Amino acid sequence: MRYVTDLMVLEGRDAKPPSGWKKIDKDLNAGAGGTYLYFAYETGDSLERALKHIEFLGQGQPVPYRYTKIDVDLNKGAHGKYLYAAFTRDPHSIEGSLEPILDLDVIITDNPDVDDNDAGWFTLSQDLNEGAKGKYVFLRCNFPVHHSMLDGLDLKHLGDANV
Repeated sequence: MRYVTDLMVLEGRDAKPPSGWKKIDKDLNAGAGGTYLYFAYETGDSLERALKHIEFLGQGQPVPYRYTKIDVDLNKGAHGKYLYAAFTRDPHSIEGSLEPILDLDVIITDNPDVDDNDAGWFTLSQDLNEGAKGKYVFLRCNFPVHHSMLDGLDLKHLGDANV
């Protein structure tokens, strides 16, 4: 089984990911102007290196224990709130035990409410364009579990930035 093992932000419309990485070709500043930004990720077979959770941090917000912060403002040049992605490989980083992330996608929409009707896919509730007056932009994660296996976890707030 392949897992998401690393995550980065690419800057520039024509930015290419490193060899072996996949670029999600959806601008994180869609409709807001600013720098063209894209998530890119690497996959691998190692369950130990698999990402288990992605969090979004506001300016000055401390990086949670055992998380790695990507030091690129996701609203760079768009005049939105300062927002940074951080991830962990620790399966016990939040209450409960988290499964490894299998795949990632970005949703760009005019609607702030996004339904998770695809089995295994969960949309993180943080609008990555918050305060930038562009489209609503959300990160989606695919897990190898059915929705019922995540009962008890507050999925609505996974990924929220406390800004």
